[in-house]
Amino acid sequence: MERIELENWIADHPDSIHTDSKALLDRCELDAIDHAHRDAWLEAIRIARKRLRRFEHGFGNPASDTFVTREVCHEIARELKLHEPVPDFRDRGRDEWPGRSLPDALDSDAREKFLDWIEELAAKEEHSTWREIVHFTDRRARSLIREGHMTDRCDWDLNHTYPLVAARVVKMLIAEFEAHAAFALEGPSEMSSRH
Repeated sequence: MERIELENWIADHPDSIHTDSKALLDRCELDAIDHAHRDAWLEAIRIARKRLRRFEHGFGNPASDTFVTREVCHEIARELKLHEPVPDFRDRGRDEWPGRSLPDALDSDAREKFLDWIEELAAKEEHSTWREIVHFTDRRARSLIREGHMTDRCDWDLNHTYPLVAARVVKMLIAEFEAHAAFALEGPSEMSSRH
């Protein structure tokens, strides 16, 4: 359901809403966008941490930073692409988002219409953000190498084994994912206005 459809429904059912409908729509829209961004980045963190645990407990041969960085970023991007989350807002309690955005000034029909709209909007936003996360992760290897965080050096010491370098790369990705998730929490639509 598009916002215009909900606005038309509100116009046809003015007694269902006992508050400023435009302000409520605006607040719900910003809240849905911000939560969708944050939820997507948090899911990416969860997946990356799972991969990090595997690397931290692994054993491997020496490998160059650049080789491992390219391979790990591509591998995690592929895994993220395969595990896109499907938001399910109906299982959340009334006090949790999105229910807490809706005041008691809505009749039950209006509340259901708002929840349908918020759920669809958030799902679209989360899908869009997920695509950005996958693309960002896949491209991040090039920028890590270009920025000098990773070198072509392949030393035969224990600091440059494949799992240790891979764990370093994943930790960098997690830190960036966490920064994006925190950025989404700065405030309504702060993140949206910067895209």
